[in-house]
This record gives sequence, structure tokens and C-alpha cells, in this order.
Amino acid sequence: MKTQKLLYILHDVQIGGVEVALLSALPELNRQFDLKVMVLGTVDPNMTNHLTAGEKACLVPFDYKLTMYPLVIPKMIRFILRFNPDVMICSLWRASLLGIIAKKLRPKLRFVSFIHNTAFFHRFDRLFSKTAIRSADTVFTDSQATATFVANRFKLSAPIEVISFFTNASPEFKAAPPFDNQNVRFMFLGRINTVKNLPLAVDTIRYLASRGCNASLDIYGRNDGMLDSVTEYIRTNQLESRVRFLGEVNGAQKLEIFRDYNFLIQLSSHEGMAMSVAEAMQNGLVCFVSAVGEIPNYATDMKTAVFADISTPETFAESLKKLESVIADPGLYDSISSNSYEGFKTVGTYSESLIRGVRRILQGSIVGDMH
Repeated sequence: MKTQKLLYILHDVQIGGVEVALLSALPELNRQFDLKVMVLGTVDPNMTNHLTAGEKACLVPFDYKLTMYPLVIPKMIRFILRFNPDVMICSLWRASLLGIIAKKLRPKLRFVSFIHNTAFFHRFDRLFSKTAIRSADTVFTDSQATATFVANRFKLSAPIEVISFFTNASPEFKAAPPFDNQNVRFMFLGRINTVKNLPLAVDTIRYLASRGCNASLDIYGRNDGMLDSVTEYIRTNQLESRVRFLGEVNGAQKLEIFRDYNFLIQLSSHEGMAMSVAEAMQNGLVCFVSAVGEIPNYATDMKTAVFADISTPETFAESLKKLESVIADPGLYDSISSNSYEGFKTVGTYSESLIRGVRRILQGSIVGDMH
């Protein structure tokens, strides 16, 4: 009988690193704990169709508009207190708000603030994430870069633990197809959000096409406010035949998709772990990426990835020339691809890492590396 109660609170169950990682661990979490996942939004059935009925029952949606929160927060807090978890993990700012209140009302509740980025994106994120970090008994982070950010910003007595965000063990063989520089296929996987700088990805395809390279880009992910403007940018640059939006994918589909592409492109201004980059590298794709967040800790320019400097138009132009040199040299491409794949062959998974962290909290033996 599962006697220890675990509550995980997050925003939505949609495509995204946090959500995909949690779903990958949900079956094992449900086996080991009395589990509830409090979803402060919608649950996309396409993301959960691989779960059993019992596993789906762990997901409890509270889908309210933010303007309703002054009225519905008491209802959500009652749910938390009635469940009375042994450990409560809160990801993202709205979850943090509930965690702060619940911890205040029930101080013995073991509260984990899970931080996923090296920046705060708006005032609510800054306010509630900062308060949650200071209120938490333990802070989980998705990477060493995020752990360093938290440790440097806050003087904490609570330990900080890095949780692996790899949802799957490395494949036995590279997923990336043999490289043909006559047909170069790029993919993007993530939310279609301002921070991802998708117009720069479109510029990359435009540059390569202008240099005689048959390059294309397929964009996978959920619209997070930028789809219309990116679509208009593609149209303005007359790249509709080369750049496509292909919608959202779940975890199982993602592993199949990696088999169809040579490169992953992600030119973000900020990142935490940058999970789609790490997973693409794990499968042998060559990643053309801005070196932000955790990326410089697990990738090396021209050895396991191709770094892009997006700080000025001039530095980005030089980065595009560097990318072009990799495409022109299949031997160099294969070397970067193989080094990338080999470097991730022995990584642990999110499920293993998260359960280990929760067990240490329950045993009172968690030790943070950075506090």
C-alpha cells in the first residue's frame, strides 16, 4: 500500500519541457506514491493517451482564468490541505503562489519549489517564484545553470538539487539520418514564444537558401503568442515553401521525429536546461544554438554543437558562416553528430532523478550541492 503522499502542481499539461518530463515520470511516481497532479489549466488528451486510466486519474484539473483566482484560490487550497501531502512540488509561478499559501497554513508540509529557468519573465513570475524559493524546504532545478542562478540570487538555508530532465535513456543507435548536404533538414521543437527568437531561425533558412543550400525548417510546438507574427515574417520573406508549422507532438512522436532531421535550431535569449536541445543531441542531431542557460555546460562549440552568437547582427552573420562550413563538410558534420550522441549515452532519466530527490526529502537526508 502506498502510504506516502506526493502532490505536484503545474500550469497545464500541454507540449513543453516541464509537462513532457512530468508525464514521462507519472507512471513510476504513481506506482511508488499516493500521487496527485494538480493542473492549473487544461489537460491535452493527446499528451496523456499513453497513460492508463489509473494514471490519468492522478491528474486533477483546476482550469480557471487568472481573473477568477481571487475567488477560486480558497477552493484550490482546500484541495491541497485535504489531500495533506507529505511532499508538495510546485513548478512555475501560479503553482508557486498556491505552494506559498499552503506552506504558510501548514508549516510542516515539505514544500519544494521547482525552478526551470535563469530569468524571470514577468512581474508575477518574479514575485511568486522568488517568494517560493525563500519559503521552500528544498529547491529543485532543471540544470546546474539554474542551480547557480538560484544560489547566486538568494541566500538560502534550503538545499538545491539538480534534477535530470532526460525523459528517455539514450537510444542504442543514433536517430539522426545519414547526412546529405544536398537536402539539409532543420527542426525546431518548443513553444512558439518571443524568447525563442524564431525569426532568427527563419533568417537562417533564408541565408542558407541565398547561398544555394537546399535547406528547410519544420517547426513543432504550441503557439505561445508568436505564431501570427512568425507566420507573417515567413510570408514577408517568401519562405512558405521552406518553413512549415507542424503543430504539437507528444513524447513518443518526438523520438520518431528526430529520425527525419539533420539539425535542430534554437536561438533563445534565455533557457534553463533547454530540453529539446539536449534530447536532440542525445539522438545525434547537430544543434545550432545560442549558448544560454545550461547549454554551455553540456555542449561545446564545433565539437558537439554549433554555437550561435545572437547578440548583434554582425556576430549572428559570422555564426551563419560557421554553420554553412559545417554543412559544406559532411565529415565535420558527422564528427559533431557522433560526439554529441556519445556524450549523452549514460545520462540518467527524469523519473529516476525526481524519485531519488523525493525519497531523500522523505528520509530527511537531502543534501544540496549549492547553498
